[in-house]
Amino acid sequence: MSFGNELKAAREALSLSIQDVAGRIKIRGDYLRALEAEDLKVLPERTFTRAYLQTYARELGLDALPLLRDFDRLLPQPPEQVNNLRRPDVQKNAASSGRRTSGLLGGLLGGLLLLGVAGYFGYSAYLSRSTLSASAQQNPMALPSTRQVKFSLSSRPAGARVYVDNRYLGLTPVQGFPLDARAQAALRVEYGGRQSYLSGLNLEADRSLNIDLTLLTEAQLAAQAQAAQGRTTASAPEVAQSAPTPSVPQSGTATSGAAAPAPASGVRLTWAGQSWTRVTAAGGAVLYQGIPAVGSSRDFPAGITVRTGSAGLVTVTPSGGQPQKMGAVGQVVTRAF
Repeated sequence: MSFGNELKAAREALSLSIQDVAGRIKIRGDYLRALEAEDLKVLPERTFTRAYLQTYARELGLDALPLLRDFDRLLPQPPEQVNNLRRPDVQKNAASSGRRTSGLLGGLLGGLLLLGVAGYFGYSAYLSRSTLSASAQQNPMALPSTRQVKFSLSSRPAGARVYVDNRYLGLTPVQGFPLDARAQAALRVEYGGRQSYLSGLNLEADRSLNIDLTLLTEAQLAAQAQAAQGRTTASAPEVAQSAPTPSVPQSGTATSGAAAPAPASGVRLTWAGQSWTRVTAAGGAVLYQGIPAVGSSRDFPAGITVRTGSAGLVTVTPSGGQPQKMGAVGQVVTRAF
């Protein structure tokens, strides 16, 4: 997966828009969109684009160093630009040109030009060293390596999210993903409604794994829902300041396992597992945002927009209609009802 696809996948997994991230890191939204599309024509010069990529990756919780390597492979820095400044024939030509320059004004302009070029390349080299040093401090195990290995992973069920040292590799099955060789790495595999798989990983040679993801018990799901609800409650004042007070009461919690009848009017949402969900009215007011308890239901008026992080765990029942799932488990979906 290229750096642009990794940035986009990580942003969508966090349910963030381009505008959300641009406001946080103070980088233009069209630049962030171009990074995700790897459209280098609309981006500024290489040094600044590389710094933007590093800042964007850190904001999304990604390891910036592998993404910077992908960027460098796509747009390498021409080494001849620096080497040409040190060649004897260039220095000789510059000296000859200086002798031919008539008057103090010509000599002064030539000196300013050479100083400007040297300063530009000096700053570029300094920024590159600073970027590499900062990334190495954040993740010492991800230092540059000249050798790569191939990593493959299958899971039951398929469709789980795979991370190595917090780098998103994609959904299972992952086949032959190139990674820098190293003695130790951290593997994390996640799937909604199942226990996350956490393990150390030796990447000194090609690796291929096949794992089973265990279903969470009702007690574990309830504990996760309580913890998530606590985090949502802690951030509620910020949501209340940015959105009008909901005009629809957030009620209708159903008991676990009970069948929820179709609502008399409006739309009913039912959660079969943990799934972050945001419900907005037609005018943009946030009617609900959080991770509801497993098995709970809530009623809303017609004309809402629902965004959820695991669409297969959310069932929608419109007035007088049949229940329907919003999508697949682990899929981020936005739909209007």
